Amino acid sequence: MTIIFFLILFLFSTLTFAEDTPQSSIPKWELGVGIGAISLPHYRGSDQNADYVSPIPYFRYSGKRLQLDKEGGRFYFYNSDEFKFDLSTAFSLPVDSDDNHARTGMNNLGAVIELGPRIQFSLYQSKDKSLRIRFALPLREAFDIGDVKDIGWVFSPYLQLRYFNSGWETATSFGPVWASEEYHDYFYQVAPQYATTTRAAYNAQAGYSGSRLTFTLSKRFGDTFFGLFARYDDLSGATFIDSPLIKQKDSLMIGVALSWVFKKSEKYSQYIVKKVE
Repeated sequence: MTIIFFLILFLFSTLTFAEDTPQSSIPKWELGVGIGAISLPHYRGSDQNADYVSPIPYFRYSGKRLQLDKEGGRFYFYNSDEFKFDLSTAFSLPVDSDDNHARTGMNNLGAVIELGPRIQFSLYQSKDKSLRIRFALPLREAFDIGDVKDIGWVFSPYLQLRYFNSGWETATSFGPVWASEEYHDYFYQVAPQYATTTRAAYNAQAGYSGSRLTFTLSKRFGDTFFGLFARYDDLSGATFIDSPLIKQKDSLMIGVALSWVFKKSEKYSQYIVKKVE
């Protein structure tokens, strides 16, 4: 049940689809059910993957400040077409070190939540609002949920191009990642007591953490929603690239979700902006 719960959170936080639709109004909240599947590396730089398939609930809420949807949870301090300032989240799933040959005998990696402010700037928007380019600056503090401890910060600015056509929406984002020494140590440090003849002791440093390319595709068919997510990580030049826990310099993550809405609010949200005239 723990994996199912975090799979739900992970899909909701990584399937970064907007709620921009050609409808003039959207119910304030919706309930539904669906199925989600995801394949992802145990951690960035691992040569082993974990695959999950699970039923997932669907829930969307559109308030003035708080919004819960396929973009995850966000609390807006300021929200306009030109500038957005919110509190956003990201998640990582736990890893049992007994299931990863590079980490055998080491401590497990817990489920990680990242929470912090994000600023978004609109760089371009077409007249019909079908094409949008934004630059975002998320800075998040990361926490190991199981041990309830702070594991450092992550800064991951990105440029995003979003396109809407005939109900289909695509979004492509690209940007570098930087993180604190504590964050890198959590994933890539090998403490002396865990060193072996094939795994040298290693202490990670703060700094560049590679780059990330993300692609999403989504469409809503009445009360049915389809979403596809893919993320490619390139670790070339990362400060921790010499860690013995790094087994490959890139990784690919793919997720898909299909949901059906069976209950919706009779009240309509006034906070979802119509994007296509």
